[in-house]
Amino acid sequence: MKTTFYFYVNFPRFSEKKILIHRNTCLRCKNGAGLRGGSSNEKGFLAGPFKKYDHAAIALTKLIAKFSNPPETGDCGCI
Repeated sequence: MKTTFYFYVNFPRFSEKKILIHRNTCLRCKNGAGLRGGSSNEKGFLAGPFKKYDHAAIALTKLIAKFSNPPETGDCGCI
């Protein structure tokens, strides 16, 4: 399996929770399925897959630039 990258944005609490970039092999990411077995739900969405870490980081940076109160970002321990 090729390594890909994802990040999860929680709504409406995106400004309260740090947005982390995950590898597809992460137990929280589960290759884009997420903790609850679906990539998106009424509480947020899992963005990706991104072929390279840098692509995920750029997409996340562009996304949070649109928020008036941007959340913290970082890397999951799987990175």
